[in-house]
Amino acid sequence: MPASSTYLDLTAVRVREACADEVAFCQQRLAEHHYLGSVQPVGDRLWQIVEHAGQALGVLLWSAAAKRLKDREAWIGWDARTRAERLKLVVQNVRFCLWHQQPNLASRVLAEAVRALPTAWYQNHGYTPLLAETFVDPERFEGTCYRAAGWTPAGQSTGHRRAGRDYYLPGTGPKVLWLKALHPDAAVLLRGPAERLPPECRAAEPVAAMGILPVSLPLTESLHEAFRRVPDPRAGNVRHRLPTVLTVVALSVLMGRWRPADFLRLSQQLNARQREALGYWRPPGKKVRQAPGRDVFYSLLNRIEPDALALVLNQWLQTHHGQLPRALALDGKTVRDRLAQVVILVAQETGATVAVAPVINGDKQHEVPVARALLERTELDGALVSLDAGHANAATARTIVQAGGEYLIQLKGNAPAVQAAAAQALAQTPPLFPPTTPATAGPNTGS
Repeated sequence: MPASSTYLDLTAVRVREACADEVAFCQQRLAEHHYLGSVQPVGDRLWQIVEHAGQALGVLLWSAAAKRLKDREAWIGWDARTRAERLKLVVQNVRFCLWHQQPNLASRVLAEAVRALPTAWYQNHGYTPLLAETFVDPERFEGTCYRAAGWTPAGQSTGHRRAGRDYYLPGTGPKVLWLKALHPDAAVLLRGPAERLPPECRAAEPVAAMGILPVSLPLTESLHEAFRRVPDPRAGNVRHRLPTVLTVVALSVLMGRWRPADFLRLSQQLNARQREALGYWRPPGKKVRQAPGRDVFYSLLNRIEPDALALVLNQWLQTHHGQLPRALALDGKTVRDRLAQVVILVAQETGATVAVAPVINGDKQHEVPVARALLERTELDGALVSLDAGHANAATARTIVQAGGEYLIQLKGNAPAVQAAAAQALAQTPPLFPPTTPATAGPNTGS
C-alpha cells in the first residue's frame, strides 16, 4: 500500500468492478479504514475497487436507495406512487473509502466510478439507474470531492436509520444529501410517464405499487366528493358509482397512465381503507369491497359528458393548486383505445396541472380549437405560454395576447410563410453573445 506522501499519476488510476470473491477483501478494508466500518448492503448492489498499477487504493459500494427522502422527492418531483414504482432507478453510494490520500484523487475516482456505474449495473442487474445519491456527515466532511465530481447538495436527511420494514431508529445525526444525475434528463424521466423511460430502465419497475396513491387520502376523498357533481348517464341501479370510477380514472391519468388496463390495475391495488373512502361496492354478506371491472370503465367513459367532467376536474385542480405533487404534470395525451383525449395546461416552473379540456375526436385538428378555448378562459396575465408547432396559428397567438399573456410557439413546415419570415428576421439579427474579438477576413470566414 503506497504511503500518503507518495503522489501517483492520477491518469493511471482505474476503477473496476470487484469480483464475487473480492467482496470479503472490500469488507475487510472498510472495517480497517472507514469510520463507519463494514456494511451489510440491501437490495441490488455493486462493489468497485480503485487501483493504481495493480495495487488497491480504495473501494466503493453502491446499493439500494433510501426508501423515503423528502428533499430527494422534491428534487425529482415524485409523488408517493411514482416513487414506489421508480425507486430502483436510484442507487446509493453507501461507502466510499480511500486509504491513499492525495489532492484531487477522490474527485477523480468518483468521476470514474460514476462513469462506469450505469453499464456495470445493467450487466449485473438488467436495468440502468438514472440517479445516484449519497450522504455526507457535515461534522466530518464538507463533501468537496462530491462537488468537484459534479454532485449536487439537495438537503438533509432526518438523521434516522431504518431498522426494519416499517420502523426507524435514531442514527448518528442528520447527513447532507448529495445527488448525481446519471442521465441528462434524470428528474424528468423519473417523474414522467412510464412510456418515456428508456428501454434499459423499464426492467426496474415493479409489477405493482399496492395501496399507494399519487396524492394523500384526504385529497383523494375531496376529488371523489367533487365528482358527485358530474351527471351519471347510466341507470340508477348500478353497482359501481360514478364518483368511484371517475376518481380512479382521474388519478391514473394524472399519473400518466392512459390505458383502461391501467385504470383497472389501479382500482384493484387499493387497500380496504382506500376502497371504503372511494365508496367501492360491497356485495351483500361480504367484507371485501369489490373493484370496478374493465367493462365498467369502457361503458362509463364512452357515455360520460366530457365538458361536465372537465369542469369539475378543473375546479378541483384550481382549489388544490400548490398542494399537488409536481409529478401530476401532463402535456396532453390520448386515453388508449380511443376512449378520450385531453388537452392539459401546466405551470412550467412547478409542473402543476392548471386546467384540462376534453377533445371529442383524438387528432391535432380538433385539439387546436379545444386548446384555444382552454387558453381563452384561463387567467394568463404575465404568463409565457409555450406550444408545439401544431398550434402555430394566428388565432391561438391572438387568444393568448388578449388574455394578457405572451407566447413561444414552435415553427415547422405547417406554417411555411411564418417560418420563412422568422428565418429572414433572425438572419438579420446579431447573436445574443457576439464574439469578443473581431472576425478576420479570409477565404473561410464568409467576410
